[in-house]
Amino acid sequence: MLGKRLERARQARGMTQEQLATASGIKQSHISRLENDDIKDIKGVTLRRLARALRVTTDELLGMHEEEEVEFLAAAVA
Repeated sequence: MLGKRLERARQARGMTQEQLATASGIKQSHISRLENDDIKDIKGVTLRRLARALRVTTDELLGMHEEEEVEFLAAAVA
């Protein structure tokens, strides 16, 4: 889940994994493993560095508001 949100945020900004690695100071191989959900536990500092480089919040990367959006859309359709 985090992996897909990370990949979408990176692609939305037109960045390659290598460019994100340079901007965040996180190794490209680590970013690849995160995007493939090979890493389940992400350190807070890593999350903050990626969010800062992508100009998103850590909440967005963690999907903290996705349930609210689903509930809102479901209520709108009903």
